[in-house]
Amino acid sequence: MAIAFVVVGCGDSGESISKEEFIAKADAICKKSNVRMAAGFSKRLKDARSLVKPQSPQLEKLVGEVMVPNLEREIRELRALGIPSGDSERIEAMLEALDEGVETAERNPKAVVASSDAVFGIAARLAGEYGLEVCGSR
Repeated sequence: MAIAFVVVGCGDSGESISKEEFIAKADAICKKSNVRMAAGFSKRLKDARSLVKPQSPQLEKLVGEVMVPNLEREIRELRALGIPSGDSERIEAMLEALDEGVETAERNPKAVVASSDAVFGIAARLAGEYGLEVCGSR
């Protein structure tokens, strides 16, 4: 299952962050999230056969048990970064797209299993256009 997820948001710390610093920190957050999700997927798909070719019901369960909580954590961590000056509209667009993807994943995990690009593709595209490499390439 290919999974695309991107998260960004607005912090309430009141401190300014440069775009370069935001990108570096956001991509680090996304990289850590990727590692957590891979570990969560592996742990729940215990036998080697399941790891090679998990069945749709297993994948749907993983969306709710692993993917959604990790994305929610990612959102919280990225919100804490703050928003680079002048980029509020772009950051909010990425966050809104991701939030919609997470809501879809919660309501309909089959949609993510069928095509994570259809669920999270807009958020990934917006992140990539902003300059996020890790977050924008998933």
